[in-house]
Amino acid sequence: MASLFIRKGGPLGRYEINHDRIVLGRNPDCHIVISGTAVSRAHANIVRIDGQYFIEDMNSRNGTLVNNIPVKGRVPLRDKDTIKICDFLCTFHATSEPDPIDDSAGSSIEATLQNSDPRFLLQTQPAEKLQALLEITNNLSKTLELRSLLPNIADNLFKLYKQADRCFIILEDEQSKRLVPRVIKTRRANDETTARFSRTIIEQCVKSVQAILSEDASSDEKFAMSQSIADFRIRSVMCAPLWTQNNKGIGVIQLDTQDRSKKFTNDDLKLLMAVAAQASVALENAKLHQDLLARERMLRDLELAREVQRGFLPANPPVRPGYEFFGHYESAYQVGGDYYDFIPLPDGGVVVALGDVAGKGVAAALLMAKLSSDARFCVSTQPDLPSAVTSLNNQLNQSVLSERFVTFVAGRLDCAAHAVSLVSAGHPPPLLYQRDTGNVLTPLDQKIIGLPLGVMDGFTYEAQTIKLQPGDTVLFFSDGVTEAMNTKNEELRLEGLMRALQGEKGLGPKAVVERAVKVVKQHAAGRSQHDDLTLVAFGRL
Repeated sequence: MASLFIRKGGPLGRYEINHDRIVLGRNPDCHIVISGTAVSRAHANIVRIDGQYFIEDMNSRNGTLVNNIPVKGRVPLRDKDTIKICDFLCTFHATSEPDPIDDSAGSSIEATLQNSDPRFLLQTQPAEKLQALLEITNNLSKTLELRSLLPNIADNLFKLYKQADRCFIILEDEQSKRLVPRVIKTRRANDETTARFSRTIIEQCVKSVQAILSEDASSDEKFAMSQSIADFRIRSVMCAPLWTQNNKGIGVIQLDTQDRSKKFTNDDLKLLMAVAAQASVALENAKLHQDLLARERMLRDLELAREVQRGFLPANPPVRPGYEFFGHYESAYQVGGDYYDFIPLPDGGVVVALGDVAGKGVAAALLMAKLSSDARFCVSTQPDLPSAVTSLNNQLNQSVLSERFVTFVAGRLDCAAHAVSLVSAGHPPPLLYQRDTGNVLTPLDQKIIGLPLGVMDGFTYEAQTIKLQPGDTVLFFSDGVTEAMNTKNEELRLEGLMRALQGEKGLGPKAVVERAVKVVKQHAAGRSQHDDLTLVAFGRL
């Protein structure tokens, strides 16, 4: 009678197919009930037609696989076919109950062993070996450090297997995806520097995620093409896979002997598979621990970078009689690419600057730091603001990261003449707010707005000078203000910002910034901040 041998995700063991049709699914009325929300109520069925068995997927959400191939229509089942439904795994057997150890005819391989259900691996083990396995499990649970974990496994295996001459623990390198030995242990310590393993054996073990036992690897038909087996004088060999929770092979444990009289048995293979199962869990826990530590280090580094970056921003606004200055900065991530500064001049004036580096994250923050220092240098060494911005552009062109540029706006304030010279390098236009009337204007002529910094070496910038009347405030802002989106994917835009300020009388520079920030927050309510938010205002009282 045909049967299914359930190995994972259901009632483990044999299920005889004694109906012409059986249904597999989540519904309690199914013949084989598979738990899990990913499984459909009636997921698949197996039907018998004229003595032949077929499987059909019943339009399930996540599909049915036979031998890792999706089932389309009615698919015939053959002996030892593997059926997979989400996390459920079973094998189909046409006549009799499956034997978990398959003898390979015409080969000296004594056994291969699946990793699906480790419970049966312990059925034939003597008490002392079970005790040794318990000790290994306890030892593996005491550390999350790979450096001490892997040698610990090898030491315990040499205690278990007295006939073993060599032990290799080989793991897949995350970068190159090559199998690399992490531990090599031999009975004679002097042999460890020359010990080599056969890639033919371990690659087969990793690919199949099955344990392998061979009586004499040098004469095994499956390894006959491997010269390395003969070169390394490998006789009896056991190789057990290491795997992830997703049943992906990530490495192997290999034990071998170079003495023909020392052979491993099927029971040895079962015990090694049990050790490999515990080691696989320990390795995955160690990997998760390492990832957690790396994430914590990254977060600490980002927090430090955030503090360093904020150190580039002004700690306090300048103090000038009859004037007020105010800045607001919020990065969308731990570090951002926006910049603003108040640069004092020897004649008592102030250069107010705001820049927005294209992109986000660490690369943008590094360029922002360079922009901060270069801007101060250029302002202090050039006779006027256009010359300073032109020089700044040339410096950034020599070192700017590929495909990165900076939009930039600056104003040189002459407090005695109550005049400000404005220069823009591809930045959103500044606004002029008039306190007494509540009017909001865009005072900068579009014709003088130049290219962003870092786009073209040698570009010359121009300035436009405006007079500031009592109550006038100039507002600089990054595009994180005008491009703030609401839940309908609508941007605030320049017009929305101007409407929010228009008609509001009696506001000073600080109040103008606070009003603008409030408008942005209200507009974007329900949406996370996707860009840095920077505003700077200065004006005559």
